[in-house]
Amino acid sequence: MKRIVSTAMSIALCALLICPAQAADEQTELELAAGYLLQQGIMTGDQNGDLNLEAGLSRVELAVLLTRLSGGAEEVTVNAVSFERECSFMDVPAWAKRYVGYCVRNSLVTGYDSLRYGAAEPVVPAAACTVILRACGHKDSEGAAWNYSTACSYAISLGWLSEPAAHAAATTRGDMALLLYRALTGAQPANLPPASQAAGDGCLANGKPVTEENVLELLRQLEQDWPQDTVWGTHKTPGTHKNEVASTAANRIMDVYWVSEYYGCSGYAAMISSLIFGDTANPGRQLEDLSQIRPGDIVFIIDNSTGKVGHVRVAVESPNEIHAFHYTDGNHGGIIHWPDREYLYGRENLDCYRGENRACRLEVWTRYPESVPYTGNSVNAWPTGCGA
Repeated sequence: MKRIVSTAMSIALCALLICPAQAADEQTELELAAGYLLQQGIMTGDQNGDLNLEAGLSRVELAVLLTRLSGGAEEVTVNAVSFERECSFMDVPAWAKRYVGYCVRNSLVTGYDSLRYGAAEPVVPAAACTVILRACGHKDSEGAAWNYSTACSYAISLGWLSEPAAHAAATTRGDMALLLYRALTGAQPANLPPASQAAGDGCLANGKPVTEENVLELLRQLEQDWPQDTVWGTHKTPGTHKNEVASTAANRIMDVYWVSEYYGCSGYAAMISSLIFGDTANPGRQLEDLSQIRPGDIVFIIDNSTGKVGHVRVAVESPNEIHAFHYTDGNHGGIIHWPDREYLYGRENLDCYRGENRACRLEVWTRYPESVPYTGNSVNAWPTGCGA
């Protein structure tokens, strides 16, 4: 893996010399990507040198690209017989066995079983992102920021993939060319806002400005993505989900209380916070005036006798005239909860945690920049069917 990353870094440095600034104004991004990959020998095209960028990409062609990307092109020629023996799949054509064998030996690809690789099958976006993320040093293991099911969204967050390519049924050779070009050079998809805007303080994960209204929009979408009763337990809960979203800023908040950013209620809160405010942008700060809780704020319930965290929630609205507000949480009973739109009394109330002789207190962290003032526009913003 170190060799792969070193090769990728070397290629990226060469790109600075190969692609003059003026070319970006005269060529489309796909043309730049194609020329770059041709010069680096990662894509070579057919007998006429045509890269066939509109054509589909098969799994066996992917193995060839990965071999060249990792610097193994010469090695598979010199040690062809050895690598062919590594390929036990019956559906791989003879000419490609050395490439698939190389990728198997270097843990770059796997087959469907011991005899079937799926050589002629198309590469889907999740598989394309997975192998390129691995090749560029982004490991997918326990506690990692991504896995196969979230590879596309993670690649999008890195600026390597566009939304249309992520949702395509299959990856074309042109899609792969753009993915490789962006991963190795740091170029951004043309249909995304500049990285400084999309990932900067004052902007949400979707590139929109940090406002209560825009946060509410994301929360309502997240309710659809992670609906009521979705299993969210611990690593001991069968079929559980965990946070697999890059959560650097949210993790710093969780570290204050020594709670997990992966599992349980704190892991769920970290995920929701990151999907709204981004990975590293909009760092958290503790909220002094709890009456100014806003949607997306992380609410910790602290045991006053021990100082330990009893539960973690995420506010979905601001406290109303009786100091009550709705919230979402994960792992209470091992599942995700959203406000019950048919139940009037499902809110949390600040008064239960203020004053003497209270068993618990609330501590709240916000990721709204200090430059974004509290407006009160989110009071009663999460209505229930009872008119509350």
